[in-house]
Amino acid sequence: MVVKKNSKSESGKIPYGLISYVLGIVAIVEAFVSPFAGIVFSIIGLSFSKKESSSLTKISKKINIIALVLGIIILVLSIVLIYLNLPSLTGGLA
Repeated sequence: MVVKKNSKSESGKIPYGLISYVLGIVAIVEAFVSPFAGIVFSIIGLSFSKKESSSLTKISKKINIIALVLGIIILVLSIVLIYLNLPSLTGGLA
């Protein structure tokens, strides 16, 4: 007997709230490691959270917005710090 596993839940719906929640957590972690990846994951998570209306999607929308803001702040700070340290990185030639 072969049992087919389906990625959908038992009711036949895709759990967009859970997907968005997981992407939000991954986006927060990635915001510290790679801010651009964190921004991308949070945007994808926000798009998934708009496909369903439940309490989990409301929480995941907040998490994804936090991850998006955090990723943007860290990316901007990284660019500013690299720009300020550019003369010391090039040996004072810039």
